[in-house]
Amino acid sequence: MAPGPLAFRHHSDPRQRRRGALLAAFLLIAAVAAAIPAATATAATTSGGVLYRPSTASGSTEDASYPRVIRLAHSGSANGTLLSTFSHSGTGVGKANFPIYRSTDNGVTWTSSPIGTVTDTQHGWDLDGPTLYELPRAEGSLPAGTLLAAGTAWNHGDYTQQAIEVFVSTNQGASWSYRSSCTAESGLANTIGHGIWEPEFMVTDHGLICYFSDERPSVNNYAQVLAHVVSTDGGLTWGNEVYDVALQNGVERPGMMIVVPLPNGTYGMTYEDCKGGFDPDQACDVYFKTSPDAESWNPGSLGTRIETADHRFLLHTPYLAWSPAGGANGTLIASGQRVVAGTDGALAVQPEDGHVLFVNRNLGSGAWQEITTPVTTAPTGGYDAGETACAGYSSPLLAATSGSSFLMLAGTHLSTGKCETDFGTATLPNAQGSITGPGDTGKCVDVNTNTSVNGNAVQLYTCGNATGQQWSLETDGTIRAYDKCLNIVGNGTANSTKVELRDCLGTGGEQWQARADGSIYNPQSGRCLDDPQAQTADGTQLQIYDCNGLFTQVWHVPA
Repeated sequence: MAPGPLAFRHHSDPRQRRRGALLAAFLLIAAVAAAIPAATATAATTSGGVLYRPSTASGSTEDASYPRVIRLAHSGSANGTLLSTFSHSGTGVGKANFPIYRSTDNGVTWTSSPIGTVTDTQHGWDLDGPTLYELPRAEGSLPAGTLLAAGTAWNHGDYTQQAIEVFVSTNQGASWSYRSSCTAESGLANTIGHGIWEPEFMVTDHGLICYFSDERPSVNNYAQVLAHVVSTDGGLTWGNEVYDVALQNGVERPGMMIVVPLPNGTYGMTYEDCKGGFDPDQACDVYFKTSPDAESWNPGSLGTRIETADHRFLLHTPYLAWSPAGGANGTLIASGQRVVAGTDGALAVQPEDGHVLFVNRNLGSGAWQEITTPVTTAPTGGYDAGETACAGYSSPLLAATSGSSFLMLAGTHLSTGKCETDFGTATLPNAQGSITGPGDTGKCVDVNTNTSVNGNAVQLYTCGNATGQQWSLETDGTIRAYDKCLNIVGNGTANSTKVELRDCLGTGGEQWQARADGSIYNPQSGRCLDDPQAQTADGTQLQIYDCNGLFTQVWHVPA
Protein backbone atom coordinates (compact mmCIF):
# COMPACT_ATOMS: atom_id res chain seq x y z
CA MET A 1 0.00 0.00 0.00
CA ALA A 2 1.24 3.44 0.76
CA PRO A 3 3.80 5.32 2.76
CA GLY A 4 2.77 7.51 5.65
CA PRO A 5 1.49 10.13 5.70
CA LEU A 6 -1.34 8.55 3.83
CA ALA A 7 -2.00 11.65 1.82
CA PHE A 8 0.74 10.35 -0.45
CA ARG A 9 -1.00 7.42 -2.06
CA HIS A 10 1.44 6.21 -4.62
CA HIS A 11 -0.04 3.52 -6.76
CA SER A 12 -0.50 3.35 -10.47
CA ASP A 13 -3.65 3.60 -12.55
CA PRO A 14 -5.36 0.35 -11.48
CA ARG A 15 -5.37 1.66 -7.91
CA GLN A 16 -6.12 5.30 -8.63
CA ARG A 17 -9.59 5.17 -7.15
CA ARG A 18 -7.95 4.14 -3.93
CA ARG A 19 -5.15 6.62 -4.06
CA GLY A 20 -6.19 9.01 -6.79
CA ALA A 21 -8.02 11.47 -4.62
CA LEU A 22 -5.07 11.48 -2.28
CA LEU A 23 -2.58 11.90 -5.08
CA ALA A 24 -4.19 15.04 -6.41
CA ALA A 25 -2.42 18.37 -6.11
CA PHE A 26 0.93 16.63 -6.13
CA LEU A 27 -0.39 14.29 -3.45
CA LEU A 28 -0.30 16.98 -0.81
CA ILE A 29 -3.94 16.98 0.28
CA ALA A 30 -5.85 14.20 2.01
CA ALA A 31 -9.59 14.03 2.02
CA VAL A 32 -10.83 15.71 5.18
CA ALA A 33 -14.01 14.14 6.43
CA ALA A 34 -16.13 14.67 9.48
CA ALA A 35 -14.34 11.89 11.35
CA ILE A 36 -15.61 10.33 14.54
CA PRO A 37 -12.98 9.92 17.26
CA ALA A 38 -12.56 6.24 18.07
CA ALA A 39 -12.93 4.85 21.57
CA THR A 40 -10.80 2.16 23.11
CA ALA A 41 -12.70 -1.10 23.34
CA THR A 42 -13.66 -2.15 26.87
CA ALA A 43 -14.09 -5.87 26.35
CA ALA A 44 -11.02 -7.87 27.46
CA THR A 45 -8.92 -4.70 27.38
CA THR A 46 -6.64 -4.26 30.37
CA SER A 47 -5.11 -0.87 29.54
CA GLY A 48 -5.03 1.71 26.77
CA GLY A 49 -4.54 5.32 25.84
CA VAL A 50 -3.16 7.77 23.30
CA LEU A 51 0.49 7.55 22.31
CA TYR A 52 0.43 10.81 20.35
CA ARG A 53 -2.34 13.20 19.32
CA PRO A 54 -1.57 15.71 16.55
CA SER A 55 -2.90 19.22 16.53
CA THR A 56 -6.57 19.50 15.64
CA ALA A 57 -6.39 23.22 14.99
CA SER A 58 -8.24 24.42 11.94
CA GLY A 59 -6.21 23.76 8.82
CA SER A 60 -3.70 21.47 10.53
CA THR A 61 -2.38 18.60 8.43
CA GLU A 62 -0.34 17.02 11.23
CA ASP A 63 -0.68 13.25 11.16
CA ALA A 64 0.48 10.36 13.36
CA SER A 65 -0.31 7.01 11.74
CA TYR A 66 1.24 3.76 10.44
CA PRO A 67 2.58 2.83 13.90
CA ARG A 68 5.12 0.15 14.78
CA VAL A 69 6.18 -1.46 18.07
CA ILE A 70 8.87 -3.91 19.21
CA ARG A 71 10.01 -5.51 22.48
CA LEU A 72 13.74 -5.57 23.20
CA ALA A 73 15.00 -9.11 23.86
CA HIS A 74 18.72 -8.96 23.07
CA SER A 75 19.71 -5.74 24.80
CA GLY A 76 20.87 -6.86 28.25
CA SER A 77 19.42 -4.78 31.06
CA ALA A 78 17.04 -3.10 28.60
CA ASN A 79 15.32 -6.38 27.77
CA GLY A 80 11.56 -6.13 28.07
CA THR A 81 11.52 -2.47 27.09
CA LEU A 82 9.02 -1.59 24.36
CA LEU A 83 9.78 0.93 21.65
CA SER A 84 7.18 2.36 19.31
CA THR A 85 7.05 4.81 16.45
CA PHE A 86 4.78 6.11 13.70
CA SER A 87 4.90 8.24 10.56
CA HIS A 88 4.88 11.83 11.76
CA SER A 89 4.20 14.47 9.11
CA GLY A 90 2.29 17.60 8.25
CA THR A 91 1.91 21.02 9.84
CA GLY A 92 4.76 21.94 12.17
CA VAL A 93 6.77 18.78 11.56
CA GLY A 94 9.20 19.75 8.80
CA LYS A 95 10.44 16.67 7.01
CA ALA A 96 8.42 13.55 7.86
CA ASN A 97 10.16 11.40 10.47
CA PHE A 98 9.82 8.55 12.96
CA PRO A 99 9.72 9.63 16.64
CA ILE A 100 10.69 6.87 19.11
CA TYR A 101 8.70 6.37 22.31
CA ARG A 102 9.58 4.00 25.16
CA SER A 103 7.58 1.93 27.64
CA THR A 104 9.08 0.06 30.59
CA ASP A 105 5.79 -1.42 31.84
CA ASN A 106 4.73 -3.56 28.85
CA GLY A 107 2.91 -0.75 27.09
CA VAL A 108 0.72 0.43 29.95
CA THR A 109 2.39 3.86 29.84
CA TRP A 110 4.77 5.54 27.41
CA THR A 111 7.23 8.42 27.56
CA SER A 112 5.44 11.71 27.09
CA SER A 113 7.93 12.81 24.45
CA PRO A 114 10.24 10.95 22.06
CA ILE A 115 13.49 9.51 23.39
CA GLY A 116 14.92 9.85 19.87
CA THR A 117 13.86 10.53 16.30
CA VAL A 118 14.77 8.81 13.05
CA THR A 119 15.36 11.43 10.35
CA ASP A 120 16.90 11.14 6.92
CA THR A 121 20.47 12.22 7.63
CA GLN A 122 21.61 10.92 4.24
CA HIS A 123 19.56 13.07 1.84
CA GLY A 124 17.37 15.25 4.03
CA TRP A 125 14.24 13.70 2.53
CA ASP A 126 10.90 12.76 4.09
CA LEU A 127 10.64 9.34 5.73
CA ASP A 128 7.41 7.33 5.43
CA GLY A 129 6.14 3.87 6.32
CA PRO A 130 8.37 2.92 9.28
CA THR A 131 9.53 -0.39 10.62
CA LEU A 132 11.56 -1.23 13.74
CA TYR A 133 13.62 -4.37 14.33
CA GLU A 134 16.11 -5.64 16.91
CA LEU A 135 18.94 -7.86 15.71
CA PRO A 136 18.70 -11.20 17.55
CA ARG A 137 22.36 -11.92 16.88
CA ALA A 138 25.44 -10.19 15.50
CA GLU A 139 25.25 -9.33 11.81
CA GLY A 140 28.50 -8.13 10.29
CA SER A 141 29.93 -5.49 12.59
CA LEU A 142 26.58 -4.91 14.29
CA PRO A 143 26.20 -6.66 17.66
CA ALA A 144 23.09 -8.45 18.84
CA GLY A 145 20.62 -5.90 20.20
CA THR A 146 21.34 -3.33 17.50
CA LEU A 147 18.13 -1.63 16.45
CA LEU A 148 17.19 -1.13 12.83
CA ALA A 149 14.71 1.40 11.52
CA ALA A 150 13.73 1.76 7.88
CA GLY A 151 11.23 3.52 5.68
CA THR A 152 10.77 5.00 2.25
CA ALA A 153 12.92 8.11 1.87
CA TRP A 154 11.79 10.64 -0.73
CA ASN A 155 10.63 14.20 -1.11
CA HIS A 156 6.86 14.10 -0.89
CA GLY A 157 5.35 14.31 -4.33
CA ASP A 158 8.68 13.83 -6.13
CA TYR A 159 8.76 10.38 -7.70
CA THR A 160 12.06 10.84 -9.52
CA GLN A 161 14.12 9.29 -6.71
CA GLN A 162 13.39 7.10 -3.71
CA ALA A 163 15.26 4.78 -1.38
CA ILE A 164 14.40 2.37 1.40
CA GLU A 165 16.90 3.71 3.88
CA VAL A 166 18.18 1.68 6.84
CA PHE A 167 19.27 3.34 10.09
CA VAL A 168 20.87 1.75 13.16
CA SER A 169 20.90 2.53 16.86
CA THR A 170 23.21 0.98 19.47
CA ASN A 171 21.72 2.84 22.45
CA GLN A 172 18.14 1.53 22.49
CA GLY A 173 16.75 4.14 20.12
CA ALA A 174 18.20 7.35 21.58
CA SER A 175 20.27 8.13 18.49
CA TRP A 176 20.39 6.82 14.94
CA SER A 177 22.85 6.72 12.07
CA TYR A 178 22.44 5.91 8.40
CA ARG A 179 23.59 2.40 7.42
CA SER A 180 22.58 1.87 3.81
CA SER A 181 19.65 1.64 1.43
CA CYS A 182 18.42 -1.89 0.85
CA THR A 183 16.97 -0.72 -2.50
CA ALA A 184 16.89 2.63 -4.31
CA GLU A 185 16.05 4.36 -7.57
CA SER A 186 16.87 7.71 -9.17
CA GLY A 187 16.61 9.61 -12.43
CA LEU A 188 13.07 8.43 -13.12
CA ALA A 189 10.01 10.22 -14.42
CA ASN A 190 8.04 12.17 -11.85
CA THR A 191 5.06 9.86 -12.21
CA ILE A 192 3.50 7.18 -10.06
CA GLY A 193 3.96 3.50 -10.79
CA HIS A 194 7.59 2.77 -9.87
CA GLY A 195 7.70 3.27 -6.11
CA ILE A 196 9.35 1.19 -3.38
CA TRP A 197 7.53 0.98 -0.05
CA GLU A 198 6.74 -0.77 3.24
CA PRO A 199 10.01 -2.36 4.44
CA GLU A 200 10.23 -5.09 7.06
CA PHE A 201 13.18 -7.10 8.42
CA MET A 202 13.97 -10.67 9.41
CA VAL A 203 17.20 -12.47 10.35
CA THR A 204 17.79 -16.11 9.33
CA ASP A 205 20.85 -18.31 8.92
CA HIS A 206 21.34 -16.68 5.52
CA GLY A 207 21.67 -13.17 6.92
CA LEU A 208 19.58 -10.01 7.29
CA ILE A 209 16.50 -9.89 5.05
CA CYS A 210 14.88 -6.64 3.92
CA TYR A 211 11.37 -7.15 2.52
CA PHE A 212 9.54 -4.45 0.57
CA SER A 213 6.78 -3.69 -1.94
CA ASP A 214 8.07 -2.87 -5.41
CA GLU A 215 6.17 -1.18 -8.23
CA ARG A 216 9.12 -1.08 -10.60
CA PRO A 217 8.28 -4.43 -12.26
CA SER A 218 5.04 -2.86 -13.52
CA VAL A 219 6.90 -2.36 -16.81
CA ASN A 220 6.79 -6.17 -17.14
CA ASN A 221 3.03 -6.45 -16.41
CA TYR A 222 3.41 -6.96 -12.65
CA ALA A 223 1.12 -4.39 -11.05
CA GLN A 224 3.34 -4.63 -7.96
CA VAL A 225 5.42 -7.38 -6.35
CA LEU A 226 6.54 -8.32 -2.88
CA ALA A 227 10.26 -8.93 -2.81
CA HIS A 228 13.33 -9.15 -0.62
CA VAL A 229 17.07 -8.69 -0.63
CA VAL A 230 19.60 -10.26 1.75
CA SER A 231 22.67 -8.78 3.41
CA THR A 232 25.50 -10.93 4.81
CA ASP A 233 27.48 -8.00 6.22
CA GLY A 234 25.00 -6.43 8.60
CA GLY A 235 23.22 -4.27 6.07
CA LEU A 236 26.22 -2.57 4.49
CA THR A 237 25.54 -4.19 1.11
CA TRP A 238 22.58 -6.11 -0.29
CA GLY A 239 22.16 -8.97 -2.74
CA ASN A 240 19.90 -9.35 -5.74
CA GLU A 241 16.15 -8.82 -5.48
CA VAL A 242 14.06 -12.00 -5.11
CA TYR A 243 10.29 -12.05 -5.69
CA ASP A 244 8.08 -13.37 -2.88
CA VAL A 245 4.58 -12.71 -4.28
CA ALA A 246 4.47 -11.78 -7.96
CA LEU A 247 1.72 -12.42 -10.50
CA GLN A 248 2.41 -11.29 -14.04
CA ASN A 249 -1.15 -10.49 -15.03
CA GLY A 250 -1.29 -6.72 -14.62
CA VAL A 251 -4.08 -7.10 -12.06
CA GLU A 252 -2.88 -8.60 -8.77
CA ARG A 253 -1.19 -6.01 -6.63
CA PRO A 254 0.32 -7.60 -3.50
CA GLY A 255 1.59 -5.22 -0.83
CA MET A 256 2.26 -4.62 2.86
CA MET A 257 4.10 -7.82 3.71
CA ILE A 258 4.53 -8.89 7.35
CA VAL A 259 6.59 -11.99 8.20
CA VAL A 260 6.67 -13.81 11.56
CA PRO A 261 8.49 -16.97 12.69
CA LEU A 262 6.20 -19.87 13.62
CA PRO A 263 6.81 -22.44 16.38
CA ASN A 264 7.33 -25.30 13.91
CA GLY A 265 10.37 -23.59 12.39
CA THR A 266 8.57 -22.17 9.35
CA TYR A 267 7.52 -18.58 8.67
CA GLY A 268 4.12 -17.03 8.08
CA MET A 269 3.33 -14.00 5.93
CA THR A 270 0.31 -11.76 5.64
CA TYR A 271 -0.18 -9.24 2.88
CA GLU A 272 -2.93 -7.47 0.96
CA ASP A 273 -3.78 -8.29 -2.63
CA CYS A 274 -5.46 -5.36 -4.31
CA LYS A 275 -6.75 -5.65 -7.86
CA GLY A 276 -6.72 -3.40 -10.86
CA GLY A 277 -10.07 -2.40 -12.28
CA PHE A 278 -11.85 -2.35 -8.92
CA ASP A 279 -12.68 0.30 -6.38
CA PRO A 280 -9.99 -0.46 -3.76
CA ASP A 281 -12.66 -0.54 -1.07
CA GLN A 282 -14.14 -3.42 -3.06
CA ALA A 283 -11.11 -5.61 -3.76
CA CYS A 284 -8.07 -5.73 -1.50
CA ASP A 285 -8.24 -9.05 0.36
CA VAL A 286 -5.74 -10.15 3.01
CA TYR A 287 -3.84 -13.40 2.41
CA PHE A 288 -1.61 -15.76 4.39
CA LYS A 289 1.15 -18.01 3.15
CA THR A 290 4.13 -19.87 4.61
CA SER A 291 7.78 -20.46 3.83
CA PRO A 292 10.25 -23.01 5.19
CA ASP A 293 13.06 -20.45 5.41
CA ALA A 294 11.58 -16.90 5.14
CA GLU A 295 12.95 -16.63 1.59
CA SER A 296 11.21 -19.29 -0.51
CA TRP A 297 7.58 -18.20 -0.88
CA ASN A 298 6.40 -19.72 -4.18
CA PRO A 299 5.87 -16.24 -5.65
CA GLY A 300 3.21 -17.28 -8.16
CA SER A 301 0.87 -18.42 -5.38
CA LEU A 302 -1.38 -16.07 -3.43
CA GLY A 303 -1.67 -18.52 -0.53
CA THR A 304 -5.00 -18.59 1.30
CA ARG A 305 -7.32 -15.75 2.19
CA ILE A 306 -7.68 -14.96 5.90
CA GLU A 307 -11.38 -15.58 6.47
CA THR A 308 -13.88 -17.08 8.87
CA ALA A 309 -15.83 -20.26 8.21
CA ASP A 310 -18.74 -18.15 6.96
CA HIS A 311 -16.48 -16.12 4.64
CA ARG A 312 -15.99 -12.85 6.45
CA PHE A 313 -12.53 -11.56 5.66
CA LEU A 314 -10.10 -8.74 6.23
CA LEU A 315 -9.59 -5.95 3.73
CA HIS A 316 -6.46 -3.76 3.40
CA THR A 317 -3.24 -3.16 5.35
CA PRO A 318 -2.77 -6.30 7.45
CA TYR A 319 -0.45 -7.01 10.35
CA LEU A 320 0.41 -10.40 11.86
CA ALA A 321 1.70 -11.53 15.26
CA TRP A 322 2.15 -14.89 16.97
CA SER A 323 1.26 -15.56 20.61
CA PRO A 324 2.38 -18.64 22.58
CA ALA A 325 -1.10 -18.85 24.13
CA GLY A 326 -3.82 -21.06 22.70
CA GLY A 327 -2.34 -24.55 22.55
CA ALA A 328 0.60 -26.35 20.98
CA ASN A 329 0.57 -24.11 17.89
CA GLY A 330 -0.05 -20.89 19.78
CA THR A 331 -2.29 -18.26 18.22
CA LEU A 332 -1.82 -16.16 15.11
CA ILE A 333 -3.43 -12.73 15.47
CA ALA A 334 -4.17 -10.66 12.38
CA SER A 335 -5.36 -7.09 12.01
CA GLY A 336 -6.81 -5.50 8.90
CA GLN A 337 -8.42 -2.21 8.06
CA ARG A 338 -11.93 -3.54 7.40
CA VAL A 339 -14.06 -6.66 7.86
CA VAL A 340 -16.14 -7.46 4.80
CA ALA A 341 -18.10 -10.23 3.09
CA GLY A 342 -19.08 -10.81 -0.52
CA THR A 343 -17.22 -10.91 -3.81
CA ASP A 344 -14.86 -8.47 -5.49
CA GLY A 345 -16.82 -5.42 -6.56
CA ALA A 346 -19.76 -6.31 -4.32
CA LEU A 347 -18.33 -6.28 -0.80
CA ALA A 348 -20.41 -5.42 2.25
CA VAL A 349 -18.73 -3.95 5.33
CA GLN A 350 -19.77 -6.02 8.35
CA PRO A 351 -21.21 -4.49 11.55
CA GLU A 352 -18.20 -5.65 13.59
CA ASP A 353 -15.84 -3.74 11.28
CA GLY A 354 -13.20 -1.88 13.28
CA HIS A 355 -14.07 -3.81 16.45
CA VAL A 356 -12.47 -7.21 15.85
CA LEU A 357 -9.23 -8.98 15.03
CA PHE A 358 -8.88 -12.43 13.44
CA VAL A 359 -7.17 -15.38 15.15
CA ASN A 360 -6.09 -18.85 14.07
CA ARG A 361 -4.73 -21.63 16.30
CA ASN A 362 -3.58 -23.97 13.53
CA LEU A 363 -0.54 -22.14 12.12
CA GLY A 364 -2.76 -20.29 9.65
CA SER A 365 -4.47 -23.35 8.21
CA GLY A 366 -8.26 -23.49 8.02
CA ALA A 367 -10.82 -20.99 9.21
CA TRP A 368 -10.02 -17.95 11.34
CA GLN A 369 -12.19 -16.61 14.18
CA GLU A 370 -13.01 -13.11 15.39
CA ILE A 371 -12.00 -11.63 18.74
CA THR A 372 -12.50 -8.17 20.17
CA THR A 373 -9.80 -5.63 19.40
CA PRO A 374 -8.20 -3.60 22.21
CA VAL A 375 -8.25 -0.46 20.01
CA THR A 376 -11.48 0.34 18.19
CA THR A 377 -11.34 2.17 14.87
CA ALA A 378 -14.84 3.20 13.93
CA PRO A 379 -15.33 4.25 11.25
CA THR A 380 -12.41 2.49 9.65
CA GLY A 381 -10.27 4.04 6.95
CA GLY A 382 -11.23 3.94 3.30
CA TYR A 383 -10.17 5.31 -0.06
CA ASP A 384 -13.29 6.70 -1.68
CA ALA A 385 -14.43 10.30 -1.61
CA GLY A 386 -15.23 11.50 1.91
CA GLU A 387 -13.18 8.76 3.59
CA THR A 388 -9.98 9.15 5.57
CA ALA A 389 -7.32 6.57 4.82
CA CYS A 390 -5.23 6.50 7.99
CA ALA A 391 -7.66 4.95 10.52
CA GLY A 392 -6.70 1.35 11.20
CA TYR A 393 -3.98 1.53 8.56
CA SER A 394 -1.40 -1.22 9.23
CA SER A 395 -2.12 -1.66 12.94
CA PRO A 396 0.75 -3.54 14.64
CA LEU A 397 0.29 -6.29 17.21
CA LEU A 398 2.81 -7.45 19.82
CA ALA A 399 2.12 -10.59 21.84
CA ALA A 400 3.56 -11.19 25.30
CA THR A 401 6.44 -13.65 25.42
CA SER A 402 4.37 -15.77 27.81
CA GLY A 403 0.71 -15.71 28.74
CA SER A 404 -2.21 -14.49 26.67
CA SER A 405 -1.89 -10.71 26.63
CA PHE A 406 -1.08 -8.68 23.54
CA LEU A 407 -0.61 -5.03 22.63
CA MET A 408 -2.07 -3.21 19.65
CA LEU A 409 -1.36 0.23 18.20
CA ALA A 410 -3.63 1.88 15.64
CA GLY A 411 -4.27 5.16 13.94
CA THR A 412 -7.70 6.54 14.82
CA HIS A 413 -9.66 9.39 13.26
CA LEU A 414 -9.32 13.04 14.18
CA SER A 415 -11.64 15.87 13.23
CA THR A 416 -8.99 17.16 10.80
CA GLY A 417 -9.24 14.03 8.69
CA LYS A 418 -5.86 12.88 10.02
CA CYS A 419 -5.08 10.33 12.74
CA GLU A 420 -3.67 10.01 16.20
CA THR A 421 -1.90 6.85 17.37
CA ASP A 422 -3.71 4.93 20.14
CA PHE A 423 -2.64 1.83 22.05
CA GLY A 424 -4.37 -0.90 24.02
CA THR A 425 -3.54 -4.18 25.73
CA ALA A 426 -5.95 -7.12 25.84
CA THR A 427 -5.99 -10.83 26.57
CA LEU A 428 -6.81 -13.65 24.22
CA PRO A 429 -9.93 -15.66 25.11
CA ASN A 430 -9.60 -18.54 27.54
CA ALA A 431 -11.43 -20.67 24.97
CA GLN A 432 -13.34 -20.10 21.75
CA GLY A 433 -15.81 -22.14 19.73
CA SER A 434 -19.39 -23.40 19.68
CA ILE A 435 -21.61 -23.70 22.76
CA THR A 436 -23.92 -26.64 22.19
CA GLY A 437 -26.99 -27.90 24.02
CA PRO A 438 -29.15 -28.03 25.87
CA GLY A 439 -28.02 -31.46 27.02
CA ASP A 440 -27.34 -33.75 24.08
CA THR A 441 -29.73 -32.09 21.64
CA GLY A 442 -26.81 -30.94 19.49
CA LYS A 443 -28.15 -27.45 18.83
CA CYS A 444 -25.90 -24.39 18.96
CA VAL A 445 -26.18 -21.17 20.90
CA ASP A 446 -26.56 -18.70 18.04
CA VAL A 447 -26.89 -14.97 17.33
CA ASN A 448 -30.04 -14.20 15.36
CA THR A 449 -29.32 -13.05 11.77
CA ASN A 450 -25.59 -13.83 12.26
CA THR A 451 -24.76 -10.15 12.71
CA SER A 452 -23.30 -8.17 15.60
CA VAL A 453 -26.26 -5.82 15.97
CA ASN A 454 -27.25 -4.74 19.46
CA GLY A 455 -30.39 -6.49 20.65
CA ASN A 456 -30.12 -9.52 18.39
CA ALA A 457 -31.65 -12.49 20.16
CA VAL A 458 -29.35 -15.21 21.44
CA GLN A 459 -31.16 -18.39 20.47
CA LEU A 460 -30.90 -22.06 19.64
CA TYR A 461 -30.17 -22.96 16.06
CA THR A 462 -28.91 -25.84 13.97
CA CYS A 463 -25.12 -25.86 14.17
CA GLY A 464 -23.30 -24.58 11.11
CA ASN A 465 -20.35 -22.39 10.23
CA ALA A 466 -21.77 -19.03 11.34
CA THR A 467 -19.51 -16.60 13.16
CA GLY A 468 -22.57 -15.97 15.34
CA GLN A 469 -22.09 -19.48 16.73
CA GLN A 470 -18.45 -18.87 17.71
CA TRP A 471 -18.28 -17.78 21.35
CA SER A 472 -15.25 -16.53 23.27
CA LEU A 473 -14.97 -17.28 26.98
CA GLU A 474 -13.08 -14.23 28.13
CA THR A 475 -10.77 -13.59 31.04
CA ASP A 476 -13.09 -10.82 32.29
CA GLY A 477 -16.03 -13.22 32.80
CA THR A 478 -17.88 -12.28 29.63
CA ILE A 479 -18.96 -14.60 26.83
CA ARG A 480 -18.73 -12.91 23.46
CA ALA A 481 -19.51 -13.30 19.80
CA TYR A 482 -17.95 -10.83 17.37
CA ASP A 483 -17.16 -7.83 19.57
CA LYS A 484 -20.26 -8.02 21.77
CA CYS A 485 -21.42 -9.75 24.95
CA LEU A 486 -23.99 -12.38 25.85
CA ASN A 487 -26.25 -10.10 27.86
CA ILE A 488 -29.42 -10.36 29.93
CA VAL A 489 -32.02 -8.01 28.42
CA GLY A 490 -32.29 -4.82 30.44
CA ASN A 491 -29.69 -6.14 32.88
CA GLY A 492 -32.61 -8.03 34.38
CA THR A 493 -32.55 -10.64 37.12
CA ALA A 494 -36.05 -12.14 37.05
CA ASN A 495 -36.90 -15.65 35.92
CA SER A 496 -37.63 -15.91 32.18
CA THR A 497 -35.71 -12.75 31.28
CA LYS A 498 -34.39 -13.25 27.74
CA VAL A 499 -30.77 -12.99 26.65
CA GLU A 500 -29.38 -11.05 23.72
CA LEU A 501 -26.20 -9.73 22.12
CA ARG A 502 -25.16 -6.24 23.21
CA ASP A 503 -22.16 -3.96 23.63
CA CYS A 504 -19.93 -4.98 26.51
CA LEU A 505 -20.46 -2.31 29.16
CA GLY A 506 -19.27 -4.06 32.31
CA THR A 507 -22.73 -4.75 33.75
CA GLY A 508 -23.66 -7.73 35.89
CA GLY A 509 -25.91 -8.99 33.13
CA GLU A 510 -22.80 -9.76 31.07
CA GLN A 511 -21.04 -11.90 33.66
CA TRP A 512 -21.14 -15.67 33.32
CA GLN A 513 -19.51 -18.69 34.90
CA ALA A 514 -19.28 -22.03 33.07
CA ARG A 515 -19.66 -24.53 35.89
CA ALA A 516 -18.67 -28.18 36.24
CA ASP A 517 -22.32 -29.35 36.12
CA GLY A 518 -22.66 -27.86 32.61
CA SER A 519 -24.63 -24.83 33.70
CA ILE A 520 -23.74 -21.29 32.67
CA TYR A 521 -24.37 -19.18 35.76
CA ASN A 522 -25.02 -15.44 36.04
CA PRO A 523 -23.85 -14.29 39.50
CA GLN A 524 -25.86 -11.06 39.58
CA SER A 525 -29.20 -12.77 39.16
CA GLY A 526 -28.20 -16.04 40.78
CA ARG A 527 -29.78 -17.79 37.80
CA CYS A 528 -28.65 -20.00 34.93
CA LEU A 529 -28.82 -19.83 31.15
CA ASP A 530 -31.92 -21.81 30.26
CA ASP A 531 -33.81 -23.25 27.30
CA PRO A 532 -37.42 -22.22 27.96
CA GLN A 533 -39.76 -25.19 28.40
CA ALA A 534 -37.26 -27.52 26.67
CA GLN A 535 -38.14 -26.04 23.29
CA THR A 536 -35.37 -26.89 20.83
CA ALA A 537 -36.80 -25.49 17.61
CA ASP A 538 -34.53 -23.21 15.61
CA GLY A 539 -35.04 -19.63 16.73
CA THR A 540 -35.92 -20.40 20.37
CA GLN A 541 -34.60 -17.41 22.34
CA LEU A 542 -32.77 -18.38 25.51
CA GLN A 543 -33.42 -16.96 28.96
CA ILE A 544 -32.26 -17.05 32.58
CA TYR A 545 -34.05 -19.21 35.14
CA ASP A 546 -33.53 -20.65 38.59
CA CYS A 547 -30.70 -23.17 38.44
CA ASN A 548 -32.36 -26.59 38.65
CA GLY A 549 -29.97 -29.19 37.22
CA LEU A 550 -32.30 -30.13 34.36
CA PHE A 551 -30.93 -30.86 30.89
CA THR A 552 -32.35 -27.52 29.71
CA GLN A 553 -29.49 -25.87 31.59
CA VAL A 554 -26.66 -28.18 30.53
CA TRP A 555 -24.33 -26.62 27.96
CA HIS A 556 -21.14 -27.82 26.33
CA VAL A 557 -18.68 -24.93 26.17
CA PRO A 558 -15.39 -24.82 24.25
CA ALA A 559 -12.39 -26.06 26.23
